[in-house]
Amino acid sequence: MTSAELLEAPAAPAAARAGGAGWLMLATTGSGVINYGYALILTHGLPPAQYTAFAAGQALLMVRAAISGAGIPWILAREIGRAPGDHERHAVATTFAFWANLALGVLLTLAVAGGVLIFGTLQDAAVVATASLIMSVGSTGTGFLQGIGRMEAIAVLFTLEAIVKAGVGAGLVFCTGLGAAGALAGFVAGSLVLLLPLPRYRHLLRRPSWRPAEAALLRAAIRQTKLQAGVAITAAGDTVLVGVLGLGAVGGGPYQAASALGRVPLFASNAVATAAFPQISRDGSAARKAAALRSYLLVGIFMTAVMTTLPDTIRTLLFPETFSSVGRWLPCAAVLGLAIGLLNLCVSFLQADDRHGAGGCLLVLTAGYLAVVALSGTIFGVAGLAVGSATAALLAVAALAILPPVRPGWRHLPLRDLAAVVAVALLLAVVGNVVLWLAIVAVAGVAVLVAGFPEFAPRFGRR
Repeated sequence: MTSAELLEAPAAPAAARAGGAGWLMLATTGSGVINYGYALILTHGLPPAQYTAFAAGQALLMVRAAISGAGIPWILAREIGRAPGDHERHAVATTFAFWANLALGVLLTLAVAGGVLIFGTLQDAAVVATASLIMSVGSTGTGFLQGIGRMEAIAVLFTLEAIVKAGVGAGLVFCTGLGAAGALAGFVAGSLVLLLPLPRYRHLLRRPSWRPAEAALLRAAIRQTKLQAGVAITAAGDTVLVGVLGLGAVGGGPYQAASALGRVPLFASNAVATAAFPQISRDGSAARKAAALRSYLLVGIFMTAVMTTLPDTIRTLLFPETFSSVGRWLPCAAVLGLAIGLLNLCVSFLQADDRHGAGGCLLVLTAGYLAVVALSGTIFGVAGLAVGSATAALLAVAALAILPPVRPGWRHLPLRDLAAVVAVALLLAVVGNVVLWLAIVAVAGVAVLVAGFPEFAPRFGRR
């Protein structure tokens, strides 16, 4: 089945909707690997100073995408999922999401473009603004597909977006000499892929209107967006602060490269949260939350172990000499990535619960996190920023874990499965042979995937 046919396929029945988490996790994790590979390739095409500008611009776009990707679109998914077959309700929710995304997109575009001007050029800001505006339209399509249970279609979109972005961006850097602006232009090309679902929901779009239904949707969307904004700002805080604090010239570039690799678990977290959100919104049981935490932690701990134990032989092949200090920062970056993934998943529980006051609590945690990272970076340089980011993120997760909508999931978390993946992590830490290390990673990776997402077991068995 081609990507176009997949997008045009009918909505999945309710029974099948719960089975898309694994495929979405593979796609988003694969996209994360492609994104990291893109960032890695650019270390060979951009000098450290320009790489710092690219990395900070990329981080701002990630913040922008995270804010718009799990706020209004998730409200659209919730409304469609709760009322299958209700054309009028679908039209009201889709129309609201489309126009609200455009309005929010304009504001976010002004914000990210202004942020780019702090450390980049006017050309960089224009490229980032273009990508941001296209994302505004594309986010409605992902919310629609999520609501009708087409997780496989979302997986296709995310994969194509990453491939197009990396291919176009790398081509512009190495073939045209556009530097950071060319690297950021890849995001423009990639975001165009997200427009593919538009024909699928175009018949539901109407002129913008304002009635009690739209007002209720707006209030819910604002609560969702405020929560997701906290996660997005936290996720990009360390990378952006490297540029803001002027640490790019004193080793900040290699840390940013390590931080990009450390973010890979966040893609797995996004996949689990996206697939689990409609179910938890309908049935916020402790068992569902514990299952989501289990799936993420199995994958996240394994990814963190791989990054922290990456052999020097492999690392020197991946990074040029100017980024030789990446290995020094990988342990902190990996722990930070694991913690931000947990933060993201816990916040999705708050979003599904949709209680008032959760946004204020997260705002305090976000402000505290940024303050700790900025202070540690100012006083101790890159080393302080690296340690401060990882420590502050873990403390933020601990604070969220005690909140009523989050706590039941942690209480029912099966520790036996996690003990097994921790044992694998310890084994990787003591293995000295590169070939043996790669073999363990390959075998354990498949086992973790099957254990975290049992839907893969019968599929593998039939092949």
